[in-house]
Amino acid sequence: MATNIRQFFFPAQAREAARLLAKLNSKAVVLAGGTRLTRALSPCVEAVVDISDLPLKRIKADKKWLRIGALCTIAELEKSPVLAKWARGVIAKTAGFGSNALARSMGTVGGNVVRAHPFNHLPPVFLALDAQAAYTDGRSEKTLPFADLLKPEVMRLFGVRVLLTEVRIPAETRSWAAAAQRLSATRTDWESVAHCVAAVDKKGGVCRKAAIALSAVLPRAARFEKAERSLAGQPCTEASAEAAAAEVVKSLAEFTQNSAAKAYACEVSGVLVRRALMEAFQP
Repeated sequence: MATNIRQFFFPAQAREAARLLAKLNSKAVVLAGGTRLTRALSPCVEAVVDISDLPLKRIKADKKWLRIGALCTIAELEKSPVLAKWARGVIAKTAGFGSNALARSMGTVGGNVVRAHPFNHLPPVFLALDAQAAYTDGRSEKTLPFADLLKPEVMRLFGVRVLLTEVRIPAETRSWAAAAQRLSATRTDWESVAHCVAAVDKKGGVCRKAAIALSAVLPRAARFEKAERSLAGQPCTEASAEAAAAEVVKSLAEFTQNSAAKAYACEVSGVLVRRALMEAFQP
């Protein structure tokens, strides 16, 4: 049991929470879902900033964005009627990949996104759908591309200096054809070998734009731009999917420096990319 906690704070607004974090200068920890807090608590932490009651729990679509609040639980994403219809339900499906039912009912979007772990299952789907991250530094709300949030030098600021408020996904992605594929030891095993999300904007059987994101294989989720470019303007066929998958495997081999320990995960990733694309290519 942690005995170094001296203070508990219950801010009423996200800006207030961010100001508290900055003032406490790395001696505070954010409490939202709390699924990993006790296991990851540093002895230097002296305060808890409980944000669980902040108004950051909405899932709402307007003409410009799909807005997902940082305090939405993983289970709420899995069961959301809005997400069930967005990009063929790929966000809801990906949410269902997370651990077990109890953890999904407690864990939050913010916790899954800002905790640097290669197995987190939401980053690849947000990457593939061109998401933006909205956050506050205590003074104003700001946004940045989701890919930038995943950079280590940026991510380490979240929950320490700034607070994630919501994930915003462009409204145009509503009609995209997207699919997710994963390989893990069991259905509830969060330590996947590889996790792939493919999203395609297509018309008349031709791919106008594609996005391919992978997690688990690399230290953090990543997009594969060479493979995406290989699909642009190509017919939505098995041959196109195989070519893109081959590009992903080639890129992974470069990223992992042909590591023998990663060889199987790289091979599996190619299979998952092909399967995800073939699913997305279906009418």
